[in-house]
Amino acid sequence: MDNNTNNWKEFTLGNPQEEQPKRVQKRRRSPWLTLALLALGAALIVTGVLLWDQSAFDGLRRNVVYLTAKKDDNGCARLYHYAVDVSSTYAALDGSLVNLSRNQLLLINESGYTVENRAIRFTDPALVRGSKRAVAYDVGGKSLYVLGKKGVVWELSGEDAILCATINEQNYVTVVSGKSGYKASVSVYDGDGNAVFQYNSADRFVVCAALSRDSRYLMAVTLGRQDDGYASCAVIYRVNQEQPLADVPICDGMVYDAGWVDGRFCAVGEEGLYFVDTSGTVTATYDYGGWVLRRCALSENGFAALLLSRYATGSQYRLLTISSAGDELGVVDVDREITDLSTAGRYTGLLCADSLEIYDKTLALVGHLDDVSDVRAVLLRSDGSAVLAGTTSASLYLP
Repeated sequence: MDNNTNNWKEFTLGNPQEEQPKRVQKRRRSPWLTLALLALGAALIVTGVLLWDQSAFDGLRRNVVYLTAKKDDNGCARLYHYAVDVSSTYAALDGSLVNLSRNQLLLINESGYTVENRAIRFTDPALVRGSKRAVAYDVGGKSLYVLGKKGVVWELSGEDAILCATINEQNYVTVVSGKSGYKASVSVYDGDGNAVFQYNSADRFVVCAALSRDSRYLMAVTLGRQDDGYASCAVIYRVNQEQPLADVPICDGMVYDAGWVDGRFCAVGEEGLYFVDTSGTVTATYDYGGWVLRRCALSENGFAALLLSRYATGSQYRLLTISSAGDELGVVDVDREITDLSTAGRYTGLLCADSLEIYDKTLALVGHLDDVSDVRAVLLRSDGSAVLAGTTSASLYLP
C-alpha cells in the first residue's frame, strides 16, 4: 500500500439509517466520441473489403485521383495532344505519355505539358516500359534513351547495333547488341547508366535477355545449331560473376521475348512459354497446343497474357493468362479482330476493332468501352485505367 497520501482515496459507506441510497449516475458519452467510433468502425470495414478485393481499391483510387478530370460521354479524359506520325509507338509512364517516332521523342505529362521534345533519326523505333522509366531505342541503330517522368535520365550512343532492350523494376537496363568478333553481346546498366556487366557470345546468337527483379541474375536466350535445326538455350549469369551458372536447352524453336514473372524468368517461344529459375532449371512450361502465337505481354504482377489464334490468319482468337507454374488463370475466346494487347499490375487490356475490354488476371471483365475506331494502341496502367492512344491525341479511360 502506498504511503504517499497524495495517492490515497477515502471511500465512506455512509449511514444506511440516515441516508437514502444514492444511484451512481452513468457518465454520458460525448456524441463526438460516438461519431468518431462509428467512423473508425466504418473505415475498418471498408479497409477490409478493399484489402480483400484489390479491384475495388483500384476503382476508389481512380475516382479520387481523376475526380476533377474533364471527361467525355464515354468517361474518357482527354489528356495528351501530339502531331500525327504513322511510325509512332507509345508507352504510359507513371502518369505521362511517351510518343516515339522515327523523327521525334516526345514526353507529355498528365497536365498536357511537353516535358521532353527531342529530334532524332530512327529507322525502326521501339519502346519498352518499366515501372517508373521507359527505354526508347532504334532496332538496328546505335542510340538508346532512358526516360523518367521529368525527361531523359541517361542515353547510350555507341558503335554496336542495338538488337533489343529490357528494363526491370529497379530501372536496370539490359541491352543485346551486335559486337565485332562475336555473335552478340549483352550489357547491363544500372539506374544511372553505369555499365555493371557484359557478356559476349562467340558461338551462338543472343535473341533476347532479361534481368531478375532484384537485378542479381541475368538470363540470355541464345540460338544455335542443333542436329538438323536450331535450339534455344537459357544462359544464366550472376551479374557480379563472369562465368555462367547454367547453360540449358529450353526448346527446339525460336524464342521471341523474355522477362521476369513471379520469381522466375519467362521465355516466350513460338510453341510455348518456358519458366526458368535462377539455377537454370526449367520449372514449368505451357504449350500452345497447336495454336499460333499472335501477341504476348508479361505482367510484373505474376502472369503472362497470351493472344493465340486458331490459324495464322482470321479473327478466331483465344486470350489466356498463365501463371509462373504454367497453369491457366483464365481463358476467353474472342471472335473479332484484335489490334493491341497490354498488361499492367493485375489487369489485361484487349483492344479490338470496335471495342476495348479490360480484364483482371483471371480474365473476369472489369471494363468495356465501345466506339474506339480512332484508337491505335491501348496502354494499361497498374490501377486498371487505360491510356487510349489515337492518331492526334490520347485519352484516359476509367473503368
